[in-house]
Amino acid sequence: MTVALRSNMQIVRSTDYALFNCDQISINVQWNEDRRAEPLIKIQGTKMTSLENALEHLDYLLSHMRCIRTLCLDLQTSNATQMNAMIEKFLDAGNVRLERLQISRRYVGTKMELLADLIAMNAETLRFISKLGLSEAVEGFNEKISLERLGLMNFDLVTDSELESQVLDHQTRECIRRLAGLGAKFSHLSYTAFSGFNLSCKATAFMLKQCHVRSIKITMQKGKVLQEPTPMVPVKPLLLDLERLELVGNMTAPRHLLTEHFPNLTYYNFMRENLATGQTQPVC
Repeated sequence: MTVALRSNMQIVRSTDYALFNCDQISINVQWNEDRRAEPLIKIQGTKMTSLENALEHLDYLLSHMRCIRTLCLDLQTSNATQMNAMIEKFLDAGNVRLERLQISRRYVGTKMELLADLIAMNAETLRFISKLGLSEAVEGFNEKISLERLGLMNFDLVTDSELESQVLDHQTRECIRRLAGLGAKFSHLSYTAFSGFNLSCKATAFMLKQCHVRSIKITMQKGKVLQEPTPMVPVKPLLLDLERLELVGNMTAPRHLLTEHFPNLTYYNFMRENLATGQTQPVC
């Protein structure tokens, strides 16, 4: 009996020690087999029986981990209620110092309202954020944000599953304008949209300058990345500090304009890909 008790105590101590030194939490919310049932939640790969169970499990992790530096949020449902409830736990914890925030979501039009508060709370320590919605960035960024890499997309602004609309274009431009004035900095920007991200646009170019962007990856199904010059609008430098430009998608990008628009560009790659089918074709 004494041997078994000692063995159990050693297991508990080993588990607590492992948790104390772990600095990453992963949360996944997905549809149940019966979609009428509550979504299925997994934390660190372990299935939770309910949202209440998930919140209790997070309380246990947060109370036993020394410092949380990486948070992975995977939302595979069209409703963010459960995810927002779990994000709130991180807002109340005193040992969250996020350096990396990895986000993935399946449905357009989904927004995690408490992400903005989480980002603002960790503004001084964050260095990497992936697949953040434009509206979430505008609400959460401030002058303390200084990222090495940022992944942005505008799918959080989509309504009624319309990937192209005047309303979406207007909201996207407004978010980009607001982003330029927040004082946030990010060296590399990876931007994903169905269409509409044009480096020749004054608002876009101004935002990239203000945010000190030196490297850009654009993933876009269609549209123009650069506007062809006209007699009324001659070619002129857009981003003097841009060093790397990578394009993925079915958009058009006149290569002959690159040198004049980006005089200090040292790397350029265009992979033509139909984002719907996955068919790729390198572009010289």
